[in-house]
Amino acid sequence: MPEVTPSPALIPAPTWECHLHLTNNPRAPRIARRTIRTALLDYNYSLELADTAELLTSELVSNSVKHSDGPVAVRLRTRAGVVRIGVMDDHPELPAPLSCTPDEDFGRGLYLVEALADSWGRYPLPNRSRTPGWKVVWFELAADRE
Repeated sequence: MPEVTPSPALIPAPTWECHLHLTNNPRAPRIARRTIRTALLDYNYSLELADTAELLTSELVSNSVKHSDGPVAVRLRTRAGVVRIGVMDDHPELPAPLSCTPDEDFGRGLYLVEALADSWGRYPLPNRSRTPGWKVVWFELAADRE
């Protein structure tokens, strides 16, 4: 009888996940920052990784609060040495980093994500999803950051 081997998973199963659903209000970035930081430190990730994830999450949630009218969702997921955080909102436009100067007070969010994340991206949610017209902006950090 031939030996049966399971097909490899395309995406490794997550070690753990955290989902956060927030109303669109000015407190949302602070709540998201604290939640992400607490979760990562409780799972023994490095302080540097927690600091970076906290900053980038705050930037993305702040963008969502500013540019969308509805709720904001944050998903933290770990897998195969990677921490991935995605922020979802109902504003359909896919953002791009703005060029900014050192004396500007705004426009640095995606610039920071691009500079500090190991990878990042954005995509619209398909019309067949439960949230058509929404988008996700995500970033990944290597879990072994020291």
